[in-house]
Amino acid sequence: MMQVVTALTLALVNIIIYFLFGCVLCASKKRELSLTRTVFVGFFFYYLLFTLCCIPIMLRWRPLYVLARLWAAVALAVCILGAARGIRLCKPAIGKAASFIRSHIAAFAGMACIVAVFAAIVLISYQFTLDASFYVGDVTTALQTDTVRMYDAFTGDWQDHYDMRYFFATFPMNDAVMCSLFRIHPLLWCKITISLTAILLTFMVLYMIGRQLYGASAGRICLFMLFAAVADFFMITIYTTAAFLTTRNYEGKCLLANVVLPGILYIYIRLLEDVKDMRTWLLLLLTALGSPVLSSTSNMLVPAMIGVTIVPLAFIKKDVAVLPKAVLCMLPGVTLTVIYILYVKNIIVFYTFPR
Repeated sequence: MMQVVTALTLALVNIIIYFLFGCVLCASKKRELSLTRTVFVGFFFYYLLFTLCCIPIMLRWRPLYVLARLWAAVALAVCILGAARGIRLCKPAIGKAASFIRSHIAAFAGMACIVAVFAAIVLISYQFTLDASFYVGDVTTALQTDTVRMYDAFTGDWQDHYDMRYFFATFPMNDAVMCSLFRIHPLLWCKITISLTAILLTFMVLYMIGRQLYGASAGRICLFMLFAAVADFFMITIYTTAAFLTTRNYEGKCLLANVVLPGILYIYIRLLEDVKDMRTWLLLLLTALGSPVLSSTSNMLVPAMIGVTIVPLAFIKKDVAVLPKAVLCMLPGVTLTVIYILYVKNIIVFYTFPR
């Protein structure tokens, strides 16, 4: 029982870490700090930095414990910097949030119930898919062999080269590192900690979209989140984001489907209000840079999502200057897609041993 409580608590630790990472980029005396947007920014900044630490370790064939120590040092330094930058700005932000919640206590109680009921049903449900075996197996294999992606997650066989489908998608390796640092079993981390983290982030993004659409109308935001939760429960097919959120929520694709793509929609709504806001464009670029870490599928879906939102934005605002910015945000995904094609053609291969 204590292990389950620990796993649940670590989901909140994840959110706090994302917030501190976000404070590094968002904390500024010139503008008000948004708690939810700071977590959103920190989430992508966290995984982008982790990938920058992980890839050199893979290319130099270093063991997992080296990556764990490196990431512990980097994450601790960033969290300290984030706390130093954001501690003064957090108090007024928390005070304003608390005041808003008190003035709409019934609506926020409803939102809390929606999230709690959704999380409880999903976490206690039986989840078993082939991908579930891969994700948990990938983390377990890394821990058991003290290596980073050198062994096949299904068979345990040594691989003479890295599979480029997963090379840049280092999300499971972060799971392995966190399991190593917190001394928690991969099953508990993946099936409880990451599952709950994904649910909290999903409803946070839904809240951000609702707040952007309905302003201070907490009742409408609550209904918006309720309808989204109902849709997730009753529209579960292999073609919907609901399938990932309810049955495969410890996978990177879940975060891509329920955090990244809705997050781009949120950014689009902000750009509709102010298309020249450079901070919003930088947020879109950070999202594009951080999303390939979660799943290689983002290399195609994120540029597509940017295209279907920003191209109409250019017509709506009658401003073709947004198109070069959109192309810049598409480049990370397009570049990694090209690298994967070159890998399939045996032009680019990264081996797991010196040659």
